[in-house]
Amino acid sequence: MYQSFRLSNFRCFRELALSHLERVNLIAGVNNVGKTALLEALFLHCGAYNPELTLHVQGLRGIERVKIQLPGWVETAIESLFSGFDSSKTVELVGENDATGRRILRLRIVREPEQLAQISEFIQHGPDRPEILPLSSEATQVLELEYEESKRRGKYHTFIDQKGMRTTPIPPPPPFPAFYLAARGRIPHAEDSERFGKLEIMGRQDVLLQALQVIEPRLRRLATVVASGLPMIHGEIGLGRLVPLPFMGEGMGRLASLVVAVGNASNGVVLVDEVENGLHHSILPKVWRAIGEVARAFNTQVFTTTHSLECIAAAHKAFAEGRHYDFCLHRLERRNETIRVVTYDQETLAAAIEAGLEVR
Repeated sequence: MYQSFRLSNFRCFRELALSHLERVNLIAGVNNVGKTALLEALFLHCGAYNPELTLHVQGLRGIERVKIQLPGWVETAIESLFSGFDSSKTVELVGENDATGRRILRLRIVREPEQLAQISEFIQHGPDRPEILPLSSEATQVLELEYEESKRRGKYHTFIDQKGMRTTPIPPPPPFPAFYLAARGRIPHAEDSERFGKLEIMGRQDVLLQALQVIEPRLRRLATVVASGLPMIHGEIGLGRLVPLPFMGEGMGRLASLVVAVGNASNGVVLVDEVENGLHHSILPKVWRAIGEVARAFNTQVFTTTHSLECIAAAHKAFAEGRHYDFCLHRLERRNETIRVVTYDQETLAAAIEAGLEVR
């Protein structure tokens, strides 16, 4: 689990530091204050060594990955990763977590001919020997990821040109699992089915059943059914046949995706943008209770965002009434072009809600 996280020169943030992170963390704030960007920064840090993830987070926003126009580069989606679209800066992400201790990631675009020549010389004698030599800032964009953790440090480079994208050396797997659930669009049914299947293998399929019964009390059984070559989770609700989960409403699908992600991220992290999407406010306390129970059962840390005061109040109520208040609210706010975070513990949040203060 993360105990703290700091980022600089990423998206809308010049500098931001979070401490007092809990098992379940809810991030609030007005529009365009950086809630989604903070989740993206955490996702990149969870990925540890893979600079290609920077292109993946763009896809989560529906942005095309790269675009090249010879003889030079036009502005691409990569520039949006840097504060003020200034890609001469270096993005720095620093996190303290149980798995790796303190890990620092630095992301930058390499343009200087001398540094490109050094990288070219290095990869020419490396084991992969990709056919991208010589390097030129006019024809190839090079994204460098440098990491430091414990007594280890190293660099990985992603090369983007008209031939496509490749990374060298091949990065190792991240130190723990991490899943990102975007606000719009849904996880592919086959992906949810695969994650549910892994819970079945472990004999933990009832975790999802019990969570979904919060929304649909008639639900008695879940099963994966393959129809027309597409696996999909189905449920039994007393109609004499199994019903595809998507037919039971957006909220069922959203909660199912969240729960199976948490169950497959044991000792890892799940990031959820706009957690309340598709969920009626009346069931939010029960949903939060289910999220807390599943996160504890699998030792998973959860980061979510919201625009909803009802969602914040429901989370506080659910954790306050439970045995563990392992929840924290972090509110982002803009002050004089600087974004800062205000963190609410149980006592402070209870007082703020009772007084009717703005905590969204």
